[in-house]
Amino acid sequence: MVNLVIVSHSAQLGQGVGELARQMLRDDRCKLAIAAGIDDPTNPIGTDPIKVMEAILSVADADAILVLMDIGSALLSAETALDLLDADIAARVHLCPAPLVEGALAATVSAASGASIDKVIEDAQSALQAKRIQLGFPLYEERQNADSLEVSDESDAQAQSVTVEINNPNGLHVRPAARLIAGLSGFDAALLLEKEGKCVKPDSINQIALLKVRCHDRVRLIAKGSQAAEALAAFQALAADNFGERGHTETLPESAHASRTKASGQVLHYRPVHYSFDDIPEGTQDNECRRLKIAVSHTLDDLISLTHLAAEKYTDDIAAIFSGQHTLLDDPELLKSVGERLRQQKCSAERAWQQTMMALSQQYRELDDDYLQARYIDVEDIMHRTLGHLTDTPDNVPCLHHRTILIADDIYPSVVLQLDAGNAAAICLRHGSPLAHGAIIAREAGIPWLCQQGDAFDAPHDGDLLTLDRLDTRQ
Repeated sequence: MVNLVIVSHSAQLGQGVGELARQMLRDDRCKLAIAAGIDDPTNPIGTDPIKVMEAILSVADADAILVLMDIGSALLSAETALDLLDADIAARVHLCPAPLVEGALAATVSAASGASIDKVIEDAQSALQAKRIQLGFPLYEERQNADSLEVSDESDAQAQSVTVEINNPNGLHVRPAARLIAGLSGFDAALLLEKEGKCVKPDSINQIALLKVRCHDRVRLIAKGSQAAEALAAFQALAADNFGERGHTETLPESAHASRTKASGQVLHYRPVHYSFDDIPEGTQDNECRRLKIAVSHTLDDLISLTHLAAEKYTDDIAAIFSGQHTLLDDPELLKSVGERLRQQKCSAERAWQQTMMALSQQYRELDDDYLQARYIDVEDIMHRTLGHLTDTPDNVPCLHHRTILIADDIYPSVVLQLDAGNAAAICLRHGSPLAHGAIIAREAGIPWLCQQGDAFDAPHDGDLLTLDRLDTRQ
């Protein structure tokens, strides 16, 4: 017998899929369990590894348990749940990449008929075929020898390629890179993105960023596989659409000034929480990996909430900053790097995470493109948030109850987003960048942003009244 578990970010969606699937059942030959949403009334969208584990345990009286997931952290939560289970139960759990709704219906029918787990997985994964036939789309070809589809030789007669010119004002930075990754995912083809002889797989924001693709650079997509032509066509369409950007630039024009030339407010020196932790792990290496996966899963859910908040407060372009951070974090290679560090150093998850993310931040800092260089703070924003979950310590986003001039070494984009813009008279940084995402959010909110000020604002104490004259957002 095969039982099913539905994992979704939305409790309503999960329950709805479960309700549909139960319509396919006429007896108890297949059980369904739902693990959807999180227990937070203000931000209910997300997934919880503990909920997934409990759902699996509730239907574990079967030969096999099939888990279907929607997107993003749902997969990570399911993988983490496997780590939390006893080995004998985990061995019977199968994570399935089928589409959630169609896959759940097909899997329920198959499992209720007494099919084997292999047949249930096959039926779930082919669930879209009937819809494709009805709508006149060609059938998906079965993928054969997927691992052998790497484009290892550009002269390979089977490989195809197309070259485009990048017209985004800031090149392929985080947001257009995220659109590129999303637009090319799902094609049955091995893909490489090439610039001046250097190639990366277009499935990682970090790898694409390190290509340093600027405005007017020419990049080539190399594709090999049954859907190579479709992938190349999608790439051309994405480039023609400027990867979702509408021709605006996020760099500061020469005439850009704050909406007012003077700002007054009480001084508040801000520092993010310093998370203290030991280098020595709390338990086994597997336990540290498990802790990290849970923390990353919570961070991914945080970023979904921040994306929604940014869209509500400002614009879709501001929201895209945090969906870009989500894509940056939701990178299997990133977790793989942390896992390798854990194995080599036998340290705590906190230390391995901090070292890996600071090394990535340093890579951005060393780029010779000012705009891409400024993305280091996004990496550190993600690092800080995940450390908070690992140490179970809340952050201290400033609550501004009156007109305030915020003074800090640097500031995370997520902190700027959560500020009360009506009470934020100005942000003054000892370091930072005018091209940072925090600066972009501040400009959208009408908050003057002064950065790279050194010790200019060290003298005033918290609560002192400070007035800034002749504000210029180009600083």
